[in-house]
This record gives sequence, structure tokens and C-alpha cells, in this order.
Amino acid sequence: MSIHIEKNIPIPQRSRLPDLPFREMQIGDSFLAPVSSDDQRLISALRQRVSRYQRANPDRRFSVVKDKDQMRVFRIA
Repeated sequence: MSIHIEKNIPIPQRSRLPDLPFREMQIGDSFLAPVSSDDQRLISALRQRVSRYQRANPDRRFSVVKDKDQMRVFRIA
């Protein structure tokens, strides 16, 4: 097997989640996350961010749910 070096290939743009409005949310509020329901990498990143926020703020609870072809985040407590 031989590996070929390629030149002038642009680096792909990384998709990142923007800042999410966890602090401003009241119980019953939700937002549509900028994540397609078929992008497993971004869904995982969204769930990790929600989980980290909940660990740092144990009095706040959230649920991440598929809503048609997007993901929605609900504040549930």
C-alpha cells in the first residue's frame, strides 16, 4: 500500500454549535437547535453540552428531543 501526498487541498470548515441560551430559559421554554437530526456528530456535541451544563447547574434539567428533522432542547426543571 502506498500513500500519496496531495498539495493545495483546502481544510474543511468545522461545524460548531453557537452559544446556547441555557441561562435565559425558564421551565417550559424550548429552542430549536441548529442541528440536523441526521448529523450524529453535532447531535452528540449538543447532548454533551446539555449534560455539562446540567452537571454544573444541578437545579436545572433539560431534555433533547428530535423534532421533525431537527433537534429541540426543552427546559423541564
